[in-house]
Amino acid sequence: MQIYMHKFACDDMMSPFGGRWDFYPYNEYDLEDICFFDIETTGLASATSNIYLIGAGYFDKAQNEFNVIQWFADDYDSEKEMLERFVTFVDRHKVLMQYNGNAFDIPFVRTKCKRHNIDFSRIENKKHLDIYVALRKYAKPLGLENKKLKSFERYIGIAREDEFDGGALIEIYVEYIHNKLMRKENEPLLHLLLLHNYEDIVGLSQVSVLLFLKELGSMQVKYERAEIYDECYLLLIYSGNFPHECSFMLDGNIECRCSDSQIILKVQMRKDTLKYYFTDYKDYYYMIEEGKVIHKSVAVYTEPSVRRKAVKSECFVTKEGKFLPIKKSGCFSDKMHIFREDYTSKDYYIEIDGGLLYDSMFFEKYFAQVLD
Repeated sequence: MQIYMHKFACDDMMSPFGGRWDFYPYNEYDLEDICFFDIETTGLASATSNIYLIGAGYFDKAQNEFNVIQWFADDYDSEKEMLERFVTFVDRHKVLMQYNGNAFDIPFVRTKCKRHNIDFSRIENKKHLDIYVALRKYAKPLGLENKKLKSFERYIGIAREDEFDGGALIEIYVEYIHNKLMRKENEPLLHLLLLHNYEDIVGLSQVSVLLFLKELGSMQVKYERAEIYDECYLLLIYSGNFPHECSFMLDGNIECRCSDSQIILKVQMRKDTLKYYFTDYKDYYYMIEEGKVIHKSVAVYTEPSVRRKAVKSECFVTKEGKFLPIKKSGCFSDKMHIFREDYTSKDYYIEIDGGLLYDSMFFEKYFAQVLD
């Protein structure tokens, strides 16, 4: 087994080193509590494959550095020693962060620890954060081609030197072992193997900047103002402290644009005639010839033959105007009227009027609802 160390200053990283990020895990744990890790294997099945490389990344606040340590099996007999070193190393950390580790890395390591009689509970009992699980639903809104780590890296501006995926490196590792046995030149192959894992670890630490998206709806914002844009959109402008600049689409044709101190929601308004359905429909009668409903307090003065009890689907009034899309519950008060296209519609709206645009409490709740 061989051990390789890499150190570099944190100043150029998109990391929380230079400031506090108010989202998990950075708002709950010290930076030095967190360990990023990734494994490289000779196959996908832990029963028939081996781990040949384990990489771990961690912050050293005292030295203003980010460190990467790699345990590399330069033969086919080093797996147990690598795992022992890794398990001992992570004892100093409280949080393990990985990419798709819940489905692959953690189960693989668990199987190997059991095989080598290594206490896996020292890993299992840590806090685990799978960045893939946290961010996968944002791949499409961010416009990514897939959910791979490299796609998220490219989105935040990281350019890799490594051009391989884990599967392609298996043959390179086999060739490396063969060359070692034959005493052939091996440095170029070793460089490729270490580079891929190293850039995975560094990529994890950088892509974690996007974890704020998962908790964006619960972050503290202040509603500043609203603007009408191009007659079709309502721009809702909020101030706050956000760790990364990005833009993505949300459900309901809402674009979210984040900068370091501002978020703008670009909401597509609906200009239409919509229906408001009365919740107390039992208090209304349907006027057969007129095709409308009236309250029972008025209906009692009409002939019984021209009216009948109203049903839910016909107990409404129409309103023409501009409307804001909302979810069914969560941000509006009981005084606000909820409009729909028809009774079976699952799309809900409230009317946009001058008074609404100055309702900061409503729009701060609206922000939380939209980003939830």
